[in-house]
Amino acid sequence: MGKQIQLQDAAYILKAGWKLFSRRTSLETLQKDKQYREFIRHNEAAGRNNVSDEGKRVYAVATDEGVLFFSDSGKGMKTRNSYLQHLADSFFNFSKGVETLKLYEMEIPSRQVMELADNSIDKLAKSDLRNAGTQLRKSEFSFTKEKMAGKEMLEGAVCTDKYDLRPDYNNFDRLTKEFNLGISPRNYDVASLLYISENGYAGHVVADYFHPFSYEYEFRDLAEKLDDSIKARQSAPMSLHDFGYAALQMEAKVMARDILQSEFHITDGEFRLSGKANRTSQRTKTPEKCLFQQSKEPEPEKSGCQAAKHVSSVVPQKKEKKQLII
Repeated sequence: MGKQIQLQDAAYILKAGWKLFSRRTSLETLQKDKQYREFIRHNEAAGRNNVSDEGKRVYAVATDEGVLFFSDSGKGMKTRNSYLQHLADSFFNFSKGVETLKLYEMEIPSRQVMELADNSIDKLAKSDLRNAGTQLRKSEFSFTKEKMAGKEMLEGAVCTDKYDLRPDYNNFDRLTKEFNLGISPRNYDVASLLYISENGYAGHVVADYFHPFSYEYEFRDLAEKLDDSIKARQSAPMSLHDFGYAALQMEAKVMARDILQSEFHITDGEFRLSGKANRTSQRTKTPEKCLFQQSKEPEPEKSGCQAAKHVSSVVPQKKEKKQLII
C-alpha cells in the first residue's frame, strides 16, 4: 500500500507550497508547527455546526481602554488583527492612552460575551472573507471606547500573552513581528531612532528599500566618519586603536536621543513633555497563563509580562553586525 495522508493535512501542505511527502511534512513535524495547529483548530471549529453559540471559543484583547471580543472564525481573527494593526499604527503617538496589551481565550463564553464578539465591524464586506489577507480591507469597522466592554466581562478567561506598548524599540519590534503587522513610514523612523539610541548607527537602517529613513541627512556626516573608521581598523587589524569608532557611535546615540525627545517626546522608553513623563510605570515580567478573577481587587502585578530586553550596544571588536529587523 502506498503512502497515505489526511485530506486536511494535504490541504495545509499544498497551501504552504511544500511537497506532500517529505520529512518536513510528516505528521510529527506538522504537529510542532504553530500555523498547522491553528489551521486544524479553525477547520474543526468550522465543522461544529451542531454546537450552540455558547459553546464556541472567543478571544479577547484587553488594554487600558477596555476589552474587545473576537469570534473564533476567519472574520473574528481578521478583525482582531485589524485591531492589533490599529494599536501598532498609534504605537508612538504621544496622546495614546494605553501601555499594556493582554490576550485572552474563553473556552465557554456566556451568551452576553458571544453577542459582543466582532462588534467592531459596522459593515462587513464579503470580499474580506474570501481574500487570503490577515486583516479587514474593505469592511467598515471602528474601535471606539463605546464598543469596548469592562474587564469584569473577562471572568473565567485565560490570559495567554501580554505585550508592553510603551515606546521602546523591542516592544514595537515584538508586536509587529509576531503578528506580521504593517509599519508606517513614521513608525519606521521612530523605531530606527530608538535602535540607534541604544545600539549606535547601522548602515542597513538607511538601506531599507521598503522603509526609507527620513533622518538619513542628519546622520550623513557621522556615517561617512564611521565608514572611514571601519576602513582604518580593517587596514590595521593588529592595532588596539579603534580610530574613533566608539566616540562616533556615542555621538550617534546622543543625536538619536535628541531627535526622539524634540520631535516625538520620547525619553528613556517613556513619553515625556517638558522633562516630565506623562505616565509612570515599572517593567513587569510575563506569566505564561493568568486567570482573570472578578472577585479580587486589582493589585500591582508582581510577576506580569516579560519585558522585552534591549539588544546590547554595538561593539566594534565583534565581527557580526546587528540587523534591524522590523
